Amino acid sequence: MWHRPWRPPQRLSQGELKKEAEKELSKRLELQQEQAKMNRTIHILGLGTVGKFIAHSLAGLPNGPPVTLLMHRPLVMQQWHDEGAAIKILINGEYHVQTGFHIESSANFQRQDPLQRFPGFGPNLEHSAEPPNTVIDSLVVTTNPCITLSAISSIKHRLRKTSTICFVQDGLGIIEKMNSMIFPDPHDRPTYVLGRITHDLKSTDQHFTIVENRIGGFLCAKLPQVVETKEEYFSPVINRTDFSWSLQARHLVGSLIRTPELNTKSLGHKSFFVRQLRQLAVGAVIGPLSVAYDCSNDQLLYDYAASQNIGHLVAEICHIILSLPELAKFHKLEQKFNANLVENIVLRSLQKSGRNTSTMLRDIRAGRRTDIDFYNGYLVQRAMELGVPCPRNHTLLHLVKGRQARRSRQDNLYIPFRD
Repeated sequence: MWHRPWRPPQRLSQGELKKEAEKELSKRLELQQEQAKMNRTIHILGLGTVGKFIAHSLAGLPNGPPVTLLMHRPLVMQQWHDEGAAIKILINGEYHVQTGFHIESSANFQRQDPLQRFPGFGPNLEHSAEPPNTVIDSLVVTTNPCITLSAISSIKHRLRKTSTICFVQDGLGIIEKMNSMIFPDPHDRPTYVLGRITHDLKSTDQHFTIVENRIGGFLCAKLPQVVETKEEYFSPVINRTDFSWSLQARHLVGSLIRTPELNTKSLGHKSFFVRQLRQLAVGAVIGPLSVAYDCSNDQLLYDYAASQNIGHLVAEICHIILSLPELAKFHKLEQKFNANLVENIVLRSLQKSGRNTSTMLRDIRAGRRTDIDFYNGYLVQRAMELGVPCPRNHTLLHLVKGRQARRSRQDNLYIPFRD
């Protein structure tokens, strides 16, 4: 057997060693300059139970980053001051209070006339009614997916390519919509992180007080960035996947990981995608069917027609997921999305939730927009791209949208006009 002959390592000359040392020093100086320029503040957009819980947890870190709450209405700012400018979490009968937050307006407050002033606001407070223009380096978004685009568009001027945005939401498809509508230029896109929280949180009568009923976890994954390169004018464009971490991404995800209350675990983007698809599959069955039958979750269990629809719908969803090309080589994917296994998960979820109604049905009854586009809408879009038939998901998608539109017309006292 032939072996490569051993050769002594090549020694660098004094001039080469000096150049290498200068390069290393230059890299360190650039890194220090970037760290000095980076804003350590973590901004929170979306002040539901999840947003308040994340803000409260980050604020409890020793030597943690400053936390800024973005508020879009004067009323919310007024409630903030009325409730003591603090976030309270009730855990096992004991209140845990965090203060020291900074608050900023995320949208221009519309005035009825130029002289109108909002009560409680002014130059002596730590914020004003006008949104600032400072750059946001680290942003956590917990708004519902259906209103995320409008919320992000109001602060788009504060985001840069170096910014990192963590979306803590259920469903899928928000990144595709962000890229097509908010950041169409790949060279200007920030770094994206996807997250999902499993803590059982409930709201209370006090806007900035929540209850943690059960400790859960926080899963997150940084998405790779697609970088377009072109050597010469007539050369073809080459798409390269960049898996590197920016300083801002390391700062944001690192802060989430070292927050004990969140119980954060960082995953690879494909592992997170599979877990999110499992949750999406369950939500894409329970939510739309509860709207279609206009019933609580437990009633779907004991309705023969509904149970038949559950089986057929699960089979269609699993077929779409197993057809996704980006998961073709994922380990044991067919086992994870076996139709019988997923159907059993759906049935257990229905049994566990009992007489509760789904979030989608509550939104329909309250006249709010649903997140159907990020459940069945996402599945329909992917199925159309792959040429996979999905008649049941397509029907449910437009059924829910139809009920949503009808309720909206009722709430707005819509009167049809005929010439």
